[in-house]
Amino acid sequence: MTYIVQTASANMPSSCRGKYIRVAVLEVPAGTIQASMISERSRDVIRVVHTWERCNVGSTSRSASQRAIAEAKALASELNSARV
Repeated sequence: MTYIVQTASANMPSSCRGKYIRVAVLEVPAGTIQASMISERSRDVIRVVHTWERCNVGSTSRSASQRAIAEAKALASELNSARV
């Protein structure tokens, strides 16, 4: 098993302007690079460890999406190093 970070577009109401994404840390079988979707129903996913929902995509490192991706990468790295 290994842990990966994956992003997907978030479903938002039509009244919301801008772009929003979901960020997730997924537990997948070894050798899997990307899952087909962020869901435990996906055959590539063993479990969804954590998700960050409706993160606004911005151009700076202070944007919600960039912060969520940084946190997700840190969590995945920690989990991957702990399983060895």
